[in-house]
Amino acid sequence: MKDQAFGFLKKYRYHFLVWSLFIIYEIAVLKAYSGRSPTIADLIFAYLLSISLFYFHANVLLKYAMNTQNKVFKYSLVLLVLLEIIIYYLIRFVGVEFIRYMKIPSMEANQPNRHLIIGKIWKAIYYIGNSTGYFFLMRDLQQRQHLEKMKQQELRQIIWEKEVKNELILTQNAFLRAQINPHFLINTLSYLYNETRKLAPKAADSILSLSDIMQYALSKEVSSGNVKLENEIKLVENFLILHQVRQIYQMQLQFLYDKKTLPVLFTPLVLMSLTENMIKHGELNNPLKPAMIKITYDDSILCIKTSNYKSAKTHPSDHYTDLKNIKSRMSITYGERLVFDSFLDLQNYFHTHIQVRF
Repeated sequence: MKDQAFGFLKKYRYHFLVWSLFIIYEIAVLKAYSGRSPTIADLIFAYLLSISLFYFHANVLLKYAMNTQNKVFKYSLVLLVLLEIIIYYLIRFVGVEFIRYMKIPSMEANQPNRHLIIGKIWKAIYYIGNSTGYFFLMRDLQQRQHLEKMKQQELRQIIWEKEVKNELILTQNAFLRAQINPHFLINTLSYLYNETRKLAPKAADSILSLSDIMQYALSKEVSSGNVKLENEIKLVENFLILHQVRQIYQMQLQFLYDKKTLPVLFTPLVLMSLTENMIKHGELNNPLKPAMIKITYDDSILCIKTSNYKSAKTHPSDHYTDLKNIKSRMSITYGERLVFDSFLDLQNYFHTHIQVRF
Protein backbone atom coordinates (compact mmCIF):
# COMPACT_ATOMS: atom_id res chain seq x y z
CA MET A 1 0.00 0.00 0.00
CA LYS A 2 2.85 2.38 0.92
CA ASP A 3 4.63 1.56 -2.34
CA GLN A 4 1.47 2.35 -4.33
CA ALA A 5 1.02 5.67 -2.53
CA PHE A 6 4.69 6.55 -3.08
CA GLY A 7 4.40 5.60 -6.75
CA PHE A 8 1.29 7.78 -7.14
CA LEU A 9 2.99 10.78 -5.49
CA LYS A 10 6.10 10.30 -7.64
CA LYS A 11 4.09 10.04 -10.85
CA TYR A 12 2.05 13.18 -10.20
CA ARG A 13 4.65 15.16 -8.20
CA TYR A 14 4.62 18.08 -10.63
CA HIS A 15 0.81 18.30 -10.44
CA PHE A 16 1.00 18.52 -6.62
CA LEU A 17 3.74 21.14 -6.88
CA VAL A 18 1.84 23.36 -9.34
CA TRP A 19 -1.43 23.15 -7.38
CA SER A 20 0.38 23.96 -4.13
CA LEU A 21 1.99 27.06 -5.66
CA PHE A 22 -1.35 28.09 -7.19
CA ILE A 23 -3.18 27.80 -3.86
CA ILE A 24 -0.44 29.75 -2.06
CA TYR A 25 -0.65 32.44 -4.76
CA GLU A 26 -4.44 32.79 -4.42
CA ILE A 27 -4.25 32.95 -0.61
CA ALA A 28 -1.55 35.66 -0.84
CA VAL A 29 -3.59 37.73 -3.32
CA LEU A 30 -6.74 37.43 -1.19
CA LYS A 31 -4.81 38.45 1.92
CA ALA A 32 -3.23 41.42 0.14
CA TYR A 33 -6.48 42.85 -1.27
CA SER A 34 -9.04 42.05 1.43
CA GLY A 35 -6.95 41.37 4.51
CA ARG A 36 -8.86 38.09 5.03
CA SER A 37 -7.58 34.51 4.96
CA PRO A 38 -9.62 31.39 4.01
CA THR A 39 -10.33 28.83 6.74
CA ILE A 40 -9.37 25.15 6.62
CA ALA A 41 -12.95 24.31 5.60
CA ASP A 42 -12.75 26.78 2.70
CA LEU A 43 -9.46 25.34 1.49
CA ILE A 44 -10.50 21.69 1.65
CA PHE A 45 -13.99 22.07 0.21
CA ALA A 46 -13.37 24.75 -2.42
CA TYR A 47 -10.09 23.50 -3.86
CA LEU A 48 -10.99 19.82 -3.71
CA LEU A 49 -14.11 20.55 -5.77
CA SER A 50 -12.35 22.94 -8.15
CA ILE A 51 -9.44 20.54 -8.81
CA SER A 52 -11.94 17.71 -9.40
CA LEU A 53 -13.75 19.90 -11.96
CA PHE A 54 -10.42 20.68 -13.64
CA TYR A 55 -9.44 17.02 -14.15
CA PHE A 56 -12.97 15.82 -14.93
CA HIS A 57 -13.32 18.37 -17.73
CA ALA A 58 -9.89 17.52 -19.24
CA ASN A 59 -9.61 13.77 -18.69
CA VAL A 60 -13.25 12.73 -19.05
CA LEU A 61 -15.45 15.19 -20.93
CA LEU A 62 -12.99 16.61 -23.50
CA LYS A 63 -11.11 13.33 -23.92
CA TYR A 64 -14.29 11.45 -24.75
CA ALA A 65 -15.70 14.28 -26.90
CA MET A 66 -12.55 14.52 -29.03
CA ASN A 67 -12.17 10.75 -29.50
CA THR A 68 -15.78 9.65 -29.93
CA GLN A 69 -17.35 8.92 -33.32
CA ASN A 70 -20.72 10.08 -31.98
CA LYS A 71 -21.41 13.39 -33.78
CA VAL A 72 -24.36 14.23 -31.49
CA PHE A 73 -22.06 14.13 -28.48
CA LYS A 74 -19.48 16.34 -30.19
CA TYR A 75 -22.02 18.97 -31.19
CA SER A 76 -23.51 18.90 -27.68
CA LEU A 77 -20.18 19.83 -26.07
CA VAL A 78 -21.24 23.43 -25.27
CA LEU A 79 -24.41 22.19 -23.56
CA LEU A 80 -22.38 19.64 -21.60
CA VAL A 81 -20.00 22.40 -20.44
CA LEU A 82 -23.00 24.46 -19.26
CA LEU A 83 -24.27 21.38 -17.45
CA GLU A 84 -20.83 21.04 -15.84
CA ILE A 85 -21.02 24.63 -14.57
CA ILE A 86 -24.54 24.14 -13.19
CA ILE A 87 -23.58 20.91 -11.36
CA TYR A 88 -20.42 22.57 -10.01
CA TYR A 89 -22.46 25.52 -8.69
CA LEU A 90 -25.11 23.28 -7.13
CA ILE A 91 -22.46 21.25 -5.30
CA ARG A 92 -20.79 24.46 -4.07
CA PHE A 93 -24.14 25.84 -2.98
CA VAL A 94 -25.10 22.67 -1.09
CA GLY A 95 -21.63 22.57 0.47
CA VAL A 96 -21.84 26.17 1.69
CA GLU A 97 -25.32 25.59 3.15
CA PHE A 98 -24.01 22.49 4.94
CA ILE A 99 -21.12 24.51 6.40
CA ARG A 100 -23.58 27.18 7.57
CA TYR A 101 -25.84 24.56 9.10
CA MET A 102 -22.95 22.91 10.94
CA LYS A 103 -21.70 26.37 11.99
CA ILE A 104 -18.21 25.58 10.78
CA PRO A 105 -15.99 28.69 10.54
CA SER A 106 -15.90 29.68 6.88
CA MET A 107 -15.28 32.82 4.89
CA GLU A 108 -17.60 31.68 2.07
CA ALA A 109 -20.49 30.92 4.42
CA ASN A 110 -20.51 34.54 5.56
CA GLN A 111 -20.91 35.94 2.03
CA PRO A 112 -24.32 36.88 0.57
CA ASN A 113 -25.80 34.34 -1.84
CA ARG A 114 -25.72 36.89 -4.70
CA HIS A 115 -21.94 37.18 -4.40
CA LEU A 116 -21.65 33.40 -4.15
CA ILE A 117 -23.57 32.85 -7.40
CA ILE A 118 -21.47 35.27 -9.45
CA GLY A 119 -18.18 34.18 -7.83
CA LYS A 120 -18.74 30.47 -8.17
CA ILE A 121 -19.91 30.65 -11.78
CA TRP A 122 -16.82 32.70 -12.58
CA LYS A 123 -14.65 30.15 -10.75
CA ALA A 124 -16.20 27.31 -12.74
CA ILE A 125 -15.54 29.13 -16.05
CA TYR A 126 -11.99 29.93 -14.88
CA TYR A 127 -11.13 26.31 -14.03
CA ILE A 128 -12.83 24.94 -17.15
CA GLY A 129 -10.85 27.37 -19.32
CA ASN A 130 -7.55 26.35 -17.72
CA SER A 131 -8.55 22.68 -17.96
CA THR A 132 -9.24 23.09 -21.69
CA GLY A 133 -5.79 24.62 -22.17
CA TYR A 134 -4.23 21.79 -20.14
CA PHE A 135 -6.06 19.19 -22.27
CA PHE A 136 -4.83 20.59 -25.59
CA LEU A 137 -1.32 21.06 -24.21
CA MET A 138 -1.14 17.42 -23.10
CA ARG A 139 -2.71 16.28 -26.36
CA ASP A 140 -0.09 18.19 -28.34
CA LEU A 141 2.71 16.66 -26.23
CA GLN A 142 1.30 13.16 -26.72
CA GLN A 143 1.03 13.70 -30.47
CA ARG A 144 4.62 14.95 -30.57
CA GLN A 145 5.82 11.93 -28.57
CA HIS A 146 3.84 9.59 -30.81
CA LEU A 147 5.29 11.25 -33.91
CA GLU A 148 8.81 11.01 -32.46
CA LYS A 149 8.24 7.35 -31.62
CA MET A 150 7.04 6.67 -35.16
CA LYS A 151 10.11 8.43 -36.57
CA GLN A 152 12.38 6.32 -34.36
CA GLN A 153 10.58 3.14 -35.42
CA GLU A 154 10.86 4.17 -39.07
CA LEU A 155 14.56 4.90 -38.58
CA ARG A 156 15.10 1.53 -36.87
CA GLN A 157 13.21 -0.14 -39.73
CA ILE A 158 15.45 1.58 -42.31
CA ILE A 159 18.59 0.54 -40.38
CA TRP A 160 17.28 -3.02 -40.02
CA GLU A 161 16.45 -3.23 -43.74
CA LYS A 162 19.92 -1.92 -44.58
CA GLU A 163 21.54 -4.48 -42.28
CA VAL A 164 19.44 -7.27 -43.79
CA LYS A 165 20.39 -6.09 -47.27
CA ASN A 166 24.08 -6.10 -46.32
CA GLU A 167 23.74 -9.55 -44.75
CA LEU A 168 22.02 -10.78 -47.90
CA ILE A 169 24.84 -9.45 -50.06
CA LEU A 170 27.43 -11.07 -47.79
CA THR A 171 25.48 -14.34 -47.83
CA GLN A 172 25.20 -14.27 -51.62
CA ASN A 173 28.93 -13.63 -51.93
CA ALA A 174 29.70 -16.38 -49.44
CA PHE A 175 27.41 -18.74 -51.34
CA LEU A 176 29.20 -17.96 -54.61
CA ARG A 177 32.57 -18.52 -52.94
CA ALA A 178 31.27 -21.75 -51.41
CA GLN A 179 30.23 -22.92 -54.86
CA ILE A 180 33.55 -22.04 -56.49
CA ASN A 181 36.08 -23.11 -53.83
CA PRO A 182 34.75 -26.62 -52.99
CA HIS A 183 34.36 -27.59 -56.63
CA PHE A 184 37.88 -26.38 -57.30
CA LEU A 185 39.06 -28.42 -54.30
CA ILE A 186 37.22 -31.56 -55.46
CA ASN A 187 38.71 -31.25 -58.94
CA THR A 188 42.15 -30.79 -57.41
CA LEU A 189 41.66 -33.87 -55.21
CA SER A 190 40.57 -35.87 -58.23
CA TYR A 191 43.72 -34.79 -60.07
CA LEU A 192 45.93 -35.70 -57.09
CA TYR A 193 44.24 -39.08 -56.77
CA ASN A 194 44.93 -39.93 -60.43
CA GLU A 195 48.54 -38.79 -60.07
CA THR A 196 49.28 -40.76 -56.89
CA ARG A 197 47.24 -43.98 -57.14
CA LYS A 198 50.10 -45.86 -58.81
CA LEU A 199 53.03 -44.29 -56.96
CA ALA A 200 51.42 -44.11 -53.47
CA PRO A 201 48.23 -46.22 -53.22
CA LYS A 202 47.65 -45.48 -49.51
CA ALA A 203 47.90 -41.74 -50.06
CA ALA A 204 45.59 -42.06 -53.06
CA ASP A 205 43.00 -43.90 -50.93
CA SER A 206 43.14 -41.08 -48.39
CA ILE A 207 42.65 -38.49 -51.12
CA LEU A 208 39.69 -40.46 -52.47
CA SER A 209 38.11 -40.65 -49.00
CA LEU A 210 38.53 -36.89 -48.56
CA SER A 211 37.00 -36.27 -51.99
CA ASP A 212 34.01 -38.47 -51.12
CA ILE A 213 33.50 -36.55 -47.88
CA MET A 214 33.60 -33.20 -49.67
CA GLN A 215 31.19 -34.31 -52.39
CA TYR A 216 28.74 -35.69 -49.85
CA ALA A 217 28.87 -32.55 -47.66
CA LEU A 218 28.08 -30.40 -50.72
CA SER A 219 25.34 -32.65 -52.07
CA LYS A 220 21.68 -31.56 -52.32
CA GLU A 221 20.74 -34.61 -50.26
CA VAL A 222 22.45 -33.18 -47.18
CA SER A 223 20.71 -29.80 -47.72
CA SER A 224 17.30 -31.50 -47.87
CA GLY A 225 17.29 -32.23 -44.13
CA ASN A 226 16.90 -36.04 -44.35
CA VAL A 227 19.43 -38.55 -45.67
CA LYS A 228 19.72 -42.31 -45.71
CA LEU A 229 21.75 -43.66 -42.82
CA GLU A 230 23.69 -45.70 -45.36
CA ASN A 231 25.25 -42.49 -46.70
CA GLU A 232 25.95 -41.20 -43.18
CA ILE A 233 27.66 -44.48 -42.32
CA LYS A 234 29.84 -44.26 -45.45
CA LEU A 235 30.74 -40.70 -44.49
CA VAL A 236 31.87 -41.78 -41.02
CA GLU A 237 33.85 -44.74 -42.44
CA ASN A 238 35.69 -42.41 -44.83
CA PHE A 239 36.33 -39.99 -41.97
CA LEU A 240 37.75 -42.77 -39.78
CA ILE A 241 40.04 -43.89 -42.63
CA LEU A 242 41.42 -40.37 -42.91
CA HIS A 243 41.84 -40.05 -39.17
CA GLN A 244 43.64 -43.38 -38.93
CA VAL A 245 46.18 -42.32 -41.58
CA ARG A 246 47.29 -39.45 -39.35
CA GLN A 247 47.78 -41.67 -36.26
CA ILE A 248 50.83 -43.76 -35.38
CA TYR A 249 48.64 -46.16 -33.34
CA GLN A 250 45.76 -48.36 -34.37
CA MET A 251 42.52 -46.61 -33.46
CA GLN A 252 40.43 -48.72 -31.08
CA LEU A 253 36.89 -48.02 -32.24
CA GLN A 254 34.20 -50.55 -33.07
CA PHE A 255 31.61 -49.36 -35.59
CA LEU A 256 28.60 -51.68 -35.45
CA TYR A 257 25.37 -51.55 -37.45
CA ASP A 258 22.99 -53.91 -39.24
CA LYS A 259 21.45 -53.78 -42.72
CA LYS A 260 18.04 -52.71 -41.36
CA THR A 261 19.47 -49.30 -40.47
CA LEU A 262 20.75 -48.48 -43.98
CA PRO A 263 17.50 -47.20 -45.63
CA VAL A 264 16.34 -45.22 -42.57
CA LEU A 265 16.05 -41.48 -43.22
CA PHE A 266 17.89 -39.45 -40.60
CA THR A 267 19.17 -35.93 -39.83
CA PRO A 268 22.39 -35.35 -41.80
CA LEU A 269 25.84 -35.08 -40.18
CA VAL A 270 24.62 -36.06 -36.69
CA LEU A 271 26.52 -39.38 -36.81
CA MET A 272 29.59 -37.52 -38.05
CA SER A 273 29.37 -35.00 -35.18
CA LEU A 274 29.09 -37.81 -32.61
CA THR A 275 32.16 -39.48 -34.09
CA GLU A 276 34.15 -36.25 -34.03
CA ASN A 277 33.11 -35.72 -30.40
CA MET A 278 34.43 -39.19 -29.47
CA ILE A 279 37.77 -38.63 -31.24
CA LYS A 280 38.16 -35.14 -29.79
CA HIS A 281 37.47 -36.04 -26.15
CA GLY A 282 38.11 -39.78 -25.98
CA GLU A 283 41.13 -41.99 -25.49
CA LEU A 284 41.12 -44.33 -28.51
CA ASN A 285 44.61 -45.87 -28.42
CA ASN A 286 44.10 -48.44 -25.66
CA PRO A 287 43.02 -51.93 -26.88
CA LEU A 288 41.75 -52.69 -23.37
CA LYS A 289 39.42 -49.70 -23.44
CA PRO A 290 37.90 -49.64 -26.93
CA ALA A 291 35.34 -47.08 -28.06
CA MET A 292 32.12 -48.12 -29.75
CA ILE A 293 29.44 -46.79 -32.08
CA LYS A 294 26.40 -49.04 -32.34
CA ILE A 295 23.34 -48.41 -34.53
CA THR A 296 20.17 -50.54 -34.39
CA TYR A 297 16.67 -50.26 -35.86
CA ASP A 298 13.78 -52.34 -34.46
CA ASP A 299 10.03 -51.76 -34.29
CA SER A 300 10.37 -48.33 -35.95
CA ILE A 301 12.79 -47.19 -33.27
CA LEU A 302 16.29 -46.08 -34.23
CA CYS A 303 18.94 -46.34 -31.51
CA ILE A 304 22.44 -44.87 -31.68
CA LYS A 305 24.80 -45.62 -28.81
CA THR A 306 28.34 -44.39 -28.39
CA SER A 307 30.86 -45.01 -25.62
CA ASN A 308 34.48 -44.02 -25.21
CA TYR A 309 37.01 -43.83 -22.42
CA LYS A 310 37.38 -40.17 -21.46
CA SER A 311 40.74 -38.61 -22.13
CA ALA A 312 42.60 -37.26 -19.11
CA LYS A 313 43.00 -33.93 -20.95
CA THR A 314 39.25 -33.49 -21.37
CA HIS A 315 36.98 -31.85 -18.80
CA PRO A 316 33.62 -33.68 -18.44
CA SER A 317 31.70 -30.53 -19.38
CA ASP A 318 33.48 -30.38 -22.78
CA HIS A 319 31.64 -33.50 -23.90
CA TYR A 320 28.26 -31.99 -22.99
CA THR A 321 29.03 -28.63 -24.64
CA ASP A 322 29.70 -30.23 -28.01
CA LEU A 323 26.57 -32.39 -27.74
CA LYS A 324 24.24 -29.42 -27.11
CA ASN A 325 24.18 -28.40 -30.77
CA ILE A 326 23.48 -31.97 -31.85
CA LYS A 327 20.60 -32.27 -29.40
CA SER A 328 19.20 -28.88 -30.41
CA ARG A 329 19.16 -29.81 -34.12
CA MET A 330 17.50 -33.15 -33.44
CA SER A 331 14.93 -31.66 -31.07
CA ILE A 332 13.73 -29.30 -33.80
CA THR A 333 13.36 -32.21 -36.23
CA TYR A 334 11.92 -34.94 -33.98
CA GLY A 335 10.39 -33.10 -31.01
CA GLU A 336 8.92 -35.46 -28.41
CA ARG A 337 9.88 -38.50 -30.49
CA LEU A 338 13.50 -37.93 -29.49
CA VAL A 339 15.29 -39.32 -26.43
CA PHE A 340 18.78 -37.90 -26.02
CA ASP A 341 20.91 -38.86 -23.03
CA SER A 342 24.61 -38.59 -22.17
CA PHE A 343 26.55 -39.38 -19.01
CA LEU A 344 29.95 -40.32 -17.57
CA ASP A 345 29.97 -43.64 -15.68
CA LEU A 346 32.07 -44.71 -12.71
CA GLN A 347 34.60 -46.44 -15.00
CA ASN A 348 35.31 -43.08 -16.73
CA TYR A 349 33.44 -44.08 -19.89
CA PHE A 350 31.38 -41.39 -21.57
CA HIS A 351 28.10 -42.66 -23.04
CA THR A 352 25.66 -41.13 -25.51
CA HIS A 353 22.26 -42.69 -26.13
CA ILE A 354 19.96 -41.42 -28.89
CA GLN A 355 16.56 -42.93 -29.59
CA VAL A 356 14.12 -41.78 -32.27
CA ARG A 357 10.62 -43.16 -32.85
CA PHE A 358 9.49 -43.15 -36.49
